[in-house]
Amino acid sequence: MKTSTKPIICCGFTPCVQRIVEFEKVEKGAVNRASRVNICIGGKGANTARMVHQLGNPSELVEFVGGANGRLLEEMLKEEGIGFRHLEVEGETRICQTLVEAGNPDTTELVEEMPPISSNDWKRMQDLFQSLELSGAVVPISGKLPAGAPVDGYAQICQMVQSAGGRVILDTQVEPLMLSLEHRPALVKINDHELRAATGVDDLLKGCRRLIELGAQSVLITRGPRSAFFVDSSHALEISPLKIEAVNPIGSGDAVTAGMAIALNQGLNIEESLKLAMACGASNALNLISGYLKPEDVERLKNKVEIVPA
Repeated sequence: MKTSTKPIICCGFTPCVQRIVEFEKVEKGAVNRASRVNICIGGKGANTARMVHQLGNPSELVEFVGGANGRLLEEMLKEEGIGFRHLEVEGETRICQTLVEAGNPDTTELVEEMPPISSNDWKRMQDLFQSLELSGAVVPISGKLPAGAPVDGYAQICQMVQSAGGRVILDTQVEPLMLSLEHRPALVKINDHELRAATGVDDLLKGCRRLIELGAQSVLITRGPRSAFFVDSSHALEISPLKIEAVNPIGSGDAVTAGMAIALNQGLNIEESLKLAMACGASNALNLISGYLKPEDVERLKNKVEIVPA
C-alpha cells in the first residue's frame, strides 16, 4: 500500500483505557469470573490513529488526558509508536470495559464518561490547533464532545481546519455534528442511528442528502454487519457487507474512519476509498483487541467488497 507523508491528525477528546474482559458466559445478576483480562488503548480517536499507523501512514493523536490512567494511556501509545499531542486536565482518564463471551460475536460495553473539562482547557485546545500544520492535513474528529466543552466546539475546529486548507472527517452526534456542517467537512461518517437522531429522517438516502444540503461534502453511513451507504453530490452507493467470523466488532467504525482518512490523504477515487474503508472495518472485527488490524487482512478483504448504485 502506498503511503503519504501528509499528516493525518486524529482527534478523540474523550479517550479511555480499555479493559477487554473474557468470560465463558456472562449471566446478569450472578457472579461472573473472567477467564482473561486485556488492558489496552481505547477511545475512537486513538483507535483511528493506531490503525492509520498500522497501515504504514503517519498519524498524530490529539486528546485530553488526566491522572494515572492518562499516564498509562501515554505509555501504551509510546509502545505502539503513536505520536500524540496531549493536554493534561483535572480528573482521571476514564476506564471502559468490553465484556466478551466465548463463541458469542455480541459484546457488552460498560462505558464511563470523561470528567468535565474547564473553559480554559478548551481554550488551550484551540491554541494547540492553531499551532498545528493544518494545510493539506486530513483531520478525523471522532466521538462525543467532553462535558464542559462548548456545543460548537467541533464547529470551531472544522472552521480552523478548513481555513488552513485541511479536510475534516467528522464522526460525532446530533448538535455538535449539525453545527459543524456549515464548515463543509469532507466526509461525515456516522451510523444509521446517529443519522436519524441528527436529521429526524427515517429514510437513509434522504437523511444523507439532508446533511449534504447543510454543507457536508459527502456522507458515509455504516450499519454494523449490514450494508453501508455513501452519498455525495453525484453518487448514491450501497456497499455490501463482508462475510467474516467476527471476534470483536468494537472499533470497526473507527477502522472505517481510518481507511477513509488514508484514502483521502492519498487521493484515491471513491470506489477505491470505500473498498479500503470497508476492508479496514472488517479486519478490525477479526481481532479481540479493538483498534487493531493486519495489513494483509485489509488487502485480502479489499478485493471482496461489492459496490452498487443505491
